[in-house]
Amino acid sequence: MAGRCAADGACACDHGWTGERCERINFGAARACGHGGLCLRGEGGFTSTWGGAAVRGDDGRYHVFAAGFAANRTLSAWLTSSRVIHGVGDAPGGAYRFSDVSLGPRPASWDGLTQHNPAALRAPDDGTYLLFYMGSNQTSPADADADAEAGVDCAAHPTAQSVCMQRVGLATASSPYGPWARREHPIVEPGPPGAWDDLFTTNPTPHVFRNGSVLLLYKARSLEGEGAMRTGVAFAESWRGPYKRVGAGPVSVPGDCEDAGVYYSEAMGVFRMVLHCGCSYQSLWSLDGMEWQRTAAPQPWCAVSYADGGNETLLRRERPKWVVDAATGRPTHLLTDVFPATSHGGASFTMVAEVLP
Repeated sequence: MAGRCAADGACACDHGWTGERCERINFGAARACGHGGLCLRGEGGFTSTWGGAAVRGDDGRYHVFAAGFAANRTLSAWLTSSRVIHGVGDAPGGAYRFSDVSLGPRPASWDGLTQHNPAALRAPDDGTYLLFYMGSNQTSPADADADAEAGVDCAAHPTAQSVCMQRVGLATASSPYGPWARREHPIVEPGPPGAWDDLFTTNPTPHVFRNGSVLLLYKARSLEGEGAMRTGVAFAESWRGPYKRVGAGPVSVPGDCEDAGVYYSEAMGVFRMVLHCGCSYQSLWSLDGMEWQRTAAPQPWCAVSYADGGNETLLRRERPKWVVDAATGRPTHLLTDVFPATSHGGASFTMVAEVLP
């Protein structure tokens, strides 16, 4: 379902896909740190970014929203010191320049400690900017330099650590510069006791339909099986909510891959999903957003060619987010968050790669 079978038996690939069986994203050049994407060197107190998503503004410029780590910390502080930061670029490939902090701490709230993994979209009815994100808080003192996931007993101490308190939230604004209105409660709470998602919800992947309704994929874990991260689906008749679970359990997404990037192919009438699996990506398709099928085996993607002529083999490449042209509905770029082997001092940054026809 990444292409159509021609009369001679060959595959005519959908826009953005290539290969004998249309099994690979048709990547063009990537943007090296300093030549594109969101690559910071201390602006606003941020050097590392993670989890970027970009939308086009009414000003014709592109606005990227990513996780940054306060006081120049690194990805290891994502559970305690992550902030949603905003960068601005003249083109979807960047370079994006740091502008401001969209979502920061608010200690008395459910998302007061950390704000992470934003997914940015615009409402089709009035152009409202929508920031879906993971927020969290905790009752014990935060240690931004400690491993907040290690040795945590969420069943015995459900509010003590940020890892146990992850929730999916939504912030909205009429301008990409804010101010952002945050909900007083998460939009997807954990499920009832015994459910597959009764521990926490995190990492939202939304698709907003033309009528304003939202298909929302999210990750979750249960108290009974803390080691298993699964993917579920919620739906809202309006982006304003409420968001209600669909189905009795998780959907058929490979458990060894995570962090979906999704768009809808108008030409083929299918949803397309890309997950990261370390230094490979897994593509899937679905007719309804509930039942997902693999297009092919995972494909490698850590060896990249840069637009300036250089090459690099990345140490990690994760959290794919598509940039889709609003007029054609076709993907033009893919944002991923990477740990470089040699560039940017090894600090993570948000890389952009072209997606060719």
